[in-house]
Amino acid sequence: MHELSLAEQAVRLVSEDAEKRGIRKVKGVKIVIGQLTAVVPEAFRLAFQCAVKDTVLAGATLVLEIKAAEAVCSSCGEKFQPQDWILVCPRCSTVGAHLLAGNELEIVSYEGEGRDEDGL
Repeated sequence: MHELSLAEQAVRLVSEDAEKRGIRKVKGVKIVIGQLTAVVPEAFRLAFQCAVKDTVLAGATLVLEIKAAEAVCSSCGEKFQPQDWILVCPRCSTVGAHLLAGNELEIVSYEGEGRDEDGL
C-alpha cells in the first residue's frame, strides 16, 4: 500500500511547514489527487489517519479533491479526458498525447491554529 508512504510524506511536509510558522495545531489539510496517479482515495484517507497520530496534525480533517485527467493531442491539438495512461486521441487516433492534468498529488493548503508568540 504505497498510500501510507505518500500520507506519511504529506504529514511530514505539513508538520515541517507548520513548525516553521509557529503553528502548534493543524486542523485541516486539502490535497489534490490526479485521476491517473493510482492513489486510491479511501486507502489514502485511512493511511492519513494512521500517519497523523502523535503529530501536530492529529485529528486534522482531510479534504481530497480528485482532479480529472486532461490531455492534448500532439498531432491535431484536440483536448480530451483520457480514462487511463494510454493517451489515444479520440479525434485522429494518434497515440502519445501530452498529459495536461491528472497525475498530480499536491498539498494545496492547510489550516492551523495556536501560533507560538514568536511565530510568523
